[in-house]
Parts: sequence; C-alpha cells; structure tokens
Amino acid sequence: MFFAQYYLDCLSHASYLIADETTGQAVVVDPRRDVSEYLADASARGLTVVGVINTHFHADFVAGHLELADRTGAWIGYGRRAETEYPIRKLAEGERIVLGDVVLEIMETPGHTPESVSVLVYERAGDEVPYGVLTGDALFIGDVGRPDLLASVGVTAEELGAMLHDSVQHKLMGLPDEVRVFPAHGAGSSCGKNLSTEKSSTIGEQRATNYACAPMDRDAFVALVTAGQSTAPGYFAYDADLNRKDRRLYDSATAARALT
Repeated sequence: MFFAQYYLDCLSHASYLIADETTGQAVVVDPRRDVSEYLADASARGLTVVGVINTHFHADFVAGHLELADRTGAWIGYGRRAETEYPIRKLAEGERIVLGDVVLEIMETPGHTPESVSVLVYERAGDEVPYGVLTGDALFIGDVGRPDLLASVGVTAEELGAMLHDSVQHKLMGLPDEVRVFPAHGAGSSCGKNLSTEKSSTIGEQRATNYACAPMDRDAFVALVTAGQSTAPGYFAYDADLNRKDRRLYDSATAARALT
C-alpha cells in the first residue's frame, strides 16, 4: 500500500493519496484545488487516480475534485445524501472500493454535515482491523467537527449534534484502539474549537484524551460540542455551495484579477 498525507499549513488542511502499488490504482481523499502534487506523486510511482472522495462539502476551501476528474477521468464520490450539479458516485455505509489488495470501506458519519462519511483503509483485503480511518471533519485530534455550520440552511445545530453523537460515540469509538486516525484538519481550522497540532493519532488515544469521545448521553454531548464555538467565517457558506456546483476549473496560468 502507498499512503501519503498532504498537509497545507495555510488552511490547516490534510488530504490523502492511497493506492495499491501492485495494481497501480489510487484514490485521493479531500483534495485541495491545486492538484498538481497528487498527480506528480502518482506519476512518479506509476499510479493512476481512479477515484476522488470528498468526505463532505468543505466550507473552508474549494476542493479539487473537479480538477482531478478533468485531469484523470476519475469518478467523484460523496456520501449518499450529497446533491451536486456534476455527476457523482454516491457512497453508502459499508460500500467497499477495491483498489487491488488495498480496500477502502465507507462509514457514514454525519454530524458536521448530513452527508459526511469516513473512509476505513485496509492494507490487505483480508485484514480484520483497518490500517486507519480518514475521518474528514467528524473526528479531529482532540476535538470533533462543529455541528452548527448548516443552521442557516435549515438544519439545526441540535439535529446535527445528535447525528454527530452517534457517529463519534458509537461508530468511530466502536473501532479498535489501534486504528490510526487521519482527520481533514488540524490546529488553526475554524471547523472545530480544540484541534491539536498533531496530524494523526489512534482511536485509543482519542478515546483516552479527546473530551468529546468520553462516554456521555446525547444531550450532554450536544451541549458540550456546541458550547464556545466561534462565529463561522462569512465565506464558509459560499465555499460549501461552490463545492456543490459545476464551477470553473482552477488554472494556475491564469492571473488573479486585481482588486481596487
């Protein structure tokens, strides 16, 4: 298995390239808009990007799913509740994406957004315990994704918080302690309030140290994770909507329009 994390400090954003080196098939998860680094690494290793997964509609940046699909012909995957202007592969609970002996399995983990998914990574198809889980914005190192960002579009923080309680307390904390945790963001992101500077962890470490992973009932969880959240930046709703749209592709050769 080839597994790489790409961390963009200015966005506190982590994305991932996972591949089976025998078959050469690869998937990128939560890509940034400039996709050149993924493609360069894939080319250098003889890999072909066959799929792109966004764990949810990102609000803090415009993702690179359309750019990757345009450059490689890859399918674009989202959780089954997602609706977009462009063709997507809707990914449901338990669906397995076979790259060869390396297998990705979808776990629906709504709460930060209704369509959020996590991706279990199996180094070998027969493994009982996954190598790791890409948690998107459901579970961070030291925190969980804030459930209040969609309150302005008809889903309350309490409704999303109840979903997040099940996703974190039951699904993600139901994984074995040794499973590695790879989130989509680190310290500095406005998608949570207590994110660590660490870029990976384990389920066991989060069970022991993450305030939101301690056993508690739904009401206590919702009250805890919704308290003390900063005001969401004004561009979050704009970016989340743009990630649903069939927008213009990024072109590094095109100069930015000067502001007055």
